[in-house]
Amino acid sequence: MVGGHLVLVATALRDSQRAEYLADELAARAAGTAAATRLLDVLLSDESVALVVRQAARAGQGAAAWRTGTSRALAGAAERLPLERQLSVREHVSLFASHPPAGLRHRMLAARAWQDPRVVLTDARLERIDAELARHYERVGRIAAWSA
Repeated sequence: MVGGHLVLVATALRDSQRAEYLADELAARAAGTAAATRLLDVLLSDESVALVVRQAARAGQGAAAWRTGTSRALAGAAERLPLERQLSVREHVSLFASHPPAGLRHRMLAARAWQDPRVVLTDARLERIDAELARHYERVGRIAAWSA
């Protein structure tokens, strides 16, 4: 009974991982390979990004400052990111993980044909999105400001 359950769980998790790779491919088709791989680097740099958001939120700054700080954090980590990707492959690969490691996801996108963005976010559109999400940004900012 336990063995059968284990086989079902492992099979379901592999399907979940395949779905992640498909989602990455669809993201690259929509936003371009550069944006999709950058998002994976943000996921790899989650602690640095969280620190940037927390500091900006404590200073009363909103989403624009979060984006600027995240860009700076990624630029500062540019030399270290290839090693972080490799480390994620070594440390986070597992048959029982719900998500494949960000390093493998990045490697998969980089190995495919380069895709230019089909959807481009204009400044005007970004302002409308920020206005629509403003109350959510405020709530997340309050939570981030008080987190450890």
